[in-house]
Amino acid sequence: MFVGNMDQSDSNEVGETEEVMEQEDDSSASESEEENYEKEILEIQEKLKQSPYSYDLHVQLIKVLSQAGELDPLREAREHMRSIYPLTEELWLDWLRDEIKVSSTNEDREKIENLFEKAVLDYQSVPLWLEYVQFCIGGMGSDEGIKKIRSVFEKALTAVGLHVSQGNNIWEAYREFENALLTQLLPQPGTEVTKDQEDAFNVQNKRLDSIFKRQLAIPLLGMEETLQEYKDWSGCEVDQKTMRAYSKALVMVKKLTPLEDALSSAASPRWKEYQAIIEFEKKEGDPVRIQLAFERAIQENCLSPDIWSQYTKYLDFSLKIKSIILPVYERALRNCPWSSPLWQNYLLALERHGESFDKVKETVDKALMAGFTQSADYLLVWTTYCDFLRRRIDWNTDHKSELDLFRETIASAIDHLTENFGKEGDPNGFLRSYWALIEAKFCKNMEKARELWNGLMTEGHGNTAAMWLDYYRLDRAYGNNNKHCRRILQKAVNSVTDWPESIAEAYVNFEREEGTLEQFDQAVAKCESQLQRIKERKEQAAEKEHEESQKSGKAGKKFTKNADKSTNKGKKTSPKMDKSAVRGNDVSRQEQSTTVKRKIDESGDGLKDDESFKVPMLPGFKEDAARESMIVQHDSSKNIRTVFVSNIRFDLDEDRIKEIFSKCGNITDVRLVKNFKGKSKGYAYVEFEDELCVTPALAKDREMVEGRPMFVSRCEDRQGAKAEFKFSTDMETNKLFIKGLPFTCTVEALRTIFSQHGELKDVRLVTYRNGTPKGLAYVEYCDESHAAHAVLKTDGIMIGEHQISVAISNPPARKMPETIKGEGDRVPSLGGGKKESEFRGKARTQVSLIPRSLQHPQSSSQTTVNTKSVDKQSVANGQSSSNKSMSNADFRNMLLKK
Repeated sequence: MFVGNMDQSDSNEVGETEEVMEQEDDSSASESEEENYEKEILEIQEKLKQSPYSYDLHVQLIKVLSQAGELDPLREAREHMRSIYPLTEELWLDWLRDEIKVSSTNEDREKIENLFEKAVLDYQSVPLWLEYVQFCIGGMGSDEGIKKIRSVFEKALTAVGLHVSQGNNIWEAYREFENALLTQLLPQPGTEVTKDQEDAFNVQNKRLDSIFKRQLAIPLLGMEETLQEYKDWSGCEVDQKTMRAYSKALVMVKKLTPLEDALSSAASPRWKEYQAIIEFEKKEGDPVRIQLAFERAIQENCLSPDIWSQYTKYLDFSLKIKSIILPVYERALRNCPWSSPLWQNYLLALERHGESFDKVKETVDKALMAGFTQSADYLLVWTTYCDFLRRRIDWNTDHKSELDLFRETIASAIDHLTENFGKEGDPNGFLRSYWALIEAKFCKNMEKARELWNGLMTEGHGNTAAMWLDYYRLDRAYGNNNKHCRRILQKAVNSVTDWPESIAEAYVNFEREEGTLEQFDQAVAKCESQLQRIKERKEQAAEKEHEESQKSGKAGKKFTKNADKSTNKGKKTSPKMDKSAVRGNDVSRQEQSTTVKRKIDESGDGLKDDESFKVPMLPGFKEDAARESMIVQHDSSKNIRTVFVSNIRFDLDEDRIKEIFSKCGNITDVRLVKNFKGKSKGYAYVEFEDELCVTPALAKDREMVEGRPMFVSRCEDRQGAKAEFKFSTDMETNKLFIKGLPFTCTVEALRTIFSQHGELKDVRLVTYRNGTPKGLAYVEYCDESHAAHAVLKTDGIMIGEHQISVAISNPPARKMPETIKGEGDRVPSLGGGKKESEFRGKARTQVSLIPRSLQHPQSSSQTTVNTKSVDKQSVANGQSSSNKSMSNADFRNMLLKK
């Protein structure tokens, strides 16, 4: 008995020891896991210090903190991310559910309600609203709990109750809640119903009946089932008024069903399908439904500035409600802070709705800190702000403080652009010319205006006619001093190279209108001499370029000339000989054309030395009329507000081109280049009323227009300049090259796939000139670390049935033109074919058309034929076996086979 007790105590001790050891193992494993979490959190936080705007790092930090159970740091991380970016539906739901789990007091519930109010403002999400009302139902027992629930339901119906495919969920939840309250008001069996109970039941019954009727009047999917539920609940026929509203809504649903089916079957981001719904709702004209259509599109395309621009434009010019417009702009800029046109429109909206100066100034400061990559974006923001300051000035009252602020601001804008971008900050000198106009027109300060223009002309604009003409017109309009105008035009005549004729015309007209006869004669003489010098310089440059282009073919022409001389000598000794017998059938087309051109030149009746031979026109062809129809007169002084459009379809007319660019600003002229038959050549000039319209027009470069990429570029004088390749040919560590894409892949689809790994800067599909895709694309990230991460995550993934290849962009070196490769080292010969190359194999023909007797003898090391037999053959043919040059008689005997 004693031994047995000892055994039992020993076993208890062993069990306790094992439990302690297990607890120690669990605690050590937990400590190790916590250390790993802490280490990972610190690493992510260090990365965020270097890249504070990295969306992926914020999401990763929130995920790790959630796994580690660190509630307070998790709240801080979520708040910090929300201050930079709008949170997605998933991130909000995770945050709200975490907070609901730990809430215990009324104060906690109030904080959660505030979070819900912030969540539903980011995007119009039906799941978020359902979560919100579910949370409120949990507090139904509190004071005015039912009233609060109904208030939230009504807000939800206002926000998403018109959602065609998901709005039905909100309505059903609302009806179920009210039906549950109605059930509680039913009297217990066997009890007597009081007057108050009966009244309460009737009120609740009417409320539920009203909700049914409101829902039946709205076009929602599943309306037929809702009508049947109403009939079953009410137990009677539906009144005519409700049926009329139902029938009208049902007609709308039938129209929307194909659009909704196309949307549900399409792949994200489905912008094309959303656009179709938006256009349909615009035709119907219900502002609330139009807003909801835009909100649905934005939820999936929140990073598309174009969609936000369309949405805000509709609100600005159709709805015009301040309380709706400004919050939408704020959301747009949180999603797309890199879009300068959105910042510009927001500033205009603030001014339009009478916001304070401090609010506008604060917005400008935020815009300048958005991190634009191009100087044009900063210039657009600065210009919009300066316009705002100029409009604040009341020139009829004391305006010293406002004018000083305008001057300080525009001077700061010029300094900022110059320091960060140099001359490219304001390439056309818009800010200084604008400032000079204000000084001259409103302040009557021509000295300051001339100072600004003189500084502008000495910084690289002195050879531009348009700039000099603007300077001259300003001085003539507000300077009231012909001396200064004359001096400006004289400087311009000596400086301008791009369009000197316009300066000469302006100078001569000025002296004709304002000067004496002597001054007029001096202007004419000066302009004529300067234009002559410019013409001579251009001719010399063209001649030099022509000579350089002819160097590669110089040796071939020299040989042709020698062969012609030999032939002419043969003709003199045999005047009765037929020409075809002398020259034979081996004469080339090049030799014939050279002979024809030489004969025309020798006759003196043909072309001059500097003209090329032209094929005669067909009978009845009017050359002058054809030339007039082919040439489009273009005023290069308007280049600053003109874009050059190319690679467009030949069936596009001026009206269609004007329609394409109408959203960029007011268009003054569209000049479509046509051939002599009046048909389009596929390119045109689009001239705007304001140069600021050029920037949004350039954004349409490579936009698909009727299945073909349209090229848009600045209108520049490129005479004598070589075309430059638009894209970089070096390694770009922040850009990915993708191949193997299906030809149906779109830019939006690529954005959706690759935006998951970092902030995108640009996505470009590579196409042929006719718009046909090549299955290649470039995706550019703002950060090279995101690009490296994307390569690891996306290389080899399947898109449809295609496996794509993703790599860092490192294009091979571009091939140099043949003239640069050393073609001059090879002397071309007639019929010699192309140069042999290890890449292309041997030339097409291996037969030399040079007579063997004129060829150089081979070296002894290469000779394999018996010299004796060659000597005998030479003697038999009447040829000398020596290597001496043949005489004319020998040459004639050889041709006549004597």
